Amino acid sequence: MNAGERDELLIKLYLVLMRDNGLKFNGIPIRSVGFANLEYKPLPGSVSTNFSALSDTQLSSLSNLLGITKAGGFNKSDVYINGEGYSLKSFSAAPPALVNHTSRPGFETACNFVGVNIHHLDNLVDEYWNLRTKGIITEDIRNSDINSPFRHAKHILKPVLEYFLFIGSGRGPSNYPAKYILDYVQPCNPSTWHILTPDEAVDKIWDKLIFSIRAKKGMPKNYDKNTYCKPNATSIGRWTQYHSGDYRGALHIRAHK
Repeated sequence: MNAGERDELLIKLYLVLMRDNGLKFNGIPIRSVGFANLEYKPLPGSVSTNFSALSDTQLSSLSNLLGITKAGGFNKSDVYINGEGYSLKSFSAAPPALVNHTSRPGFETACNFVGVNIHHLDNLVDEYWNLRTKGIITEDIRNSDINSPFRHAKHILKPVLEYFLFIGSGRGPSNYPAKYILDYVQPCNPSTWHILTPDEAVDKIWDKLIFSIRAKKGMPKNYDKNTYCKPNATSIGRWTQYHSGDYRGALHIRAHK
């Protein structure tokens, strides 16, 4: 398993440990930990609680025993604590994604849901491509960079990012939206955990955002702008340019530490 998958299982195991020992989370004793209506089982009395020392195989076996699995990709909540949904974001390895590779139709879905005019995003993407083709920026542009075309557009992007963080994806709203984000550096060390509400989340990570427009993921298979003719062709083509040997039109947004 990759580092993010491992961290997700580790923090869920640690939350079970906290529940089983009556420890507090965000100032309140943990009464339940699970997913939707499924409560994770108690830890066996004989198991070591040094979860970080477990091999991937041992970690998977213990997690399966307790009914802990990785949340599905369409879920915004990864775990329910005291009946409230949390999205887990690990900063221990690769920067966590806020929006996985998503082409323009997916952002249209988000914009329609939150009431943002997609043409405002079109203008930002146009400026991204203008700067990238001139060599002023590369594929990845950090919002802390003075050249980022997105850095002064929080009023446009904040509701869209809140949608992707808490509500749904480019496919539509999730059946399991999240009420909070729980970000962490060390999954078994609560002192590195931070809880964020929708109103706080984007403000906290705004300067840490990295924007990229990429090929392959998030794009139709074997996409060719000249021959692709499905109903969403015009929308996909609006953000797509042929650059460095491929058609690139999927916007990916992640956050660094």
